[in-house]
Amino acid sequence: MYYGFPERREEMRDYLKDILHGREPPDSLVRENLQKLDIVGGETPSTRIVKRIREKVADRIEKEGYSVYLLSKHYKPSINDAARIVTEEEVFEVPLFPVYSKFIFDGYYGPLEAQLKGKKVTRISDIGFDMRMVDFYRRRVEDRSDSILTFSAHSIPLEGYDPYSESIQRLSRSIAGERKFINIYHSQGPFHPSWLTPYPEHAITYSKENGYKKIQIVPIGFIYEHLEVLYDLDYKLKNDAERAGIEYERIPLPNDSEVVIESIVDLIRGSTA
Repeated sequence: MYYGFPERREEMRDYLKDILHGREPPDSLVRENLQKLDIVGGETPSTRIVKRIREKVADRIEKEGYSVYLLSKHYKPSINDAARIVTEEEVFEVPLFPVYSKFIFDGYYGPLEAQLKGKKVTRISDIGFDMRMVDFYRRRVEDRSDSILTFSAHSIPLEGYDPYSESIQRLSRSIAGERKFINIYHSQGPFHPSWLTPYPEHAITYSKENGYKKIQIVPIGFIYEHLEVLYDLDYKLKNDAERAGIEYERIPLPNDSEVVIESIVDLIRGSTA
């Protein structure tokens, strides 16, 4: 399961309408999202990547008797279509996010399980803690005294207890080892008054105050490339950092690499043991 994003520009209004629970999105919001899309090259690769993840997982485990479906929260086919699409009696739920958050994951598990009443369901989470995923980032981070290692993740609303920030910190430390690091959270939505911080500009302020010449971003809150990374980090934060005289580098995401496929497949297999 993944969040979803329209593959065609003309679908943007309906996509945003679905996010707004059926309310018509203001023209300004539609324009804003299309402008972001234009800034990152006219498209986001996210849908192509998650389709390849589905295909590769299927290639690995269909011979073991599994069927593999790809369902979206706000695109098609939708999680809300699961009762029509998923016919098996045992279901493994895999949100394509690396770190568990109650706020994020409840938006996937809940709607899917409402569609699959009477079926046996197993929840899969924390793909990012698989050691192959950890090693993917360990091999790519640098140890420079003038560079601050910066772990980024999608922000969540501050409403009740959620283990997310603690898990992000734990994963950050696992990757960084003895290196100094900071955390930032981005892509806050408009529907909640208070969000998990610090925001991305903290990386710039911290660098200037502590004499760092470079920000190295490690987006551990994501598995694959999409707009929240390409725009919020690679465009906005990068430009802000460079205007402040600070170098910016962002570590590539694992996307549909073997690291991701093996982690997902082994979590599914391990949950049946």
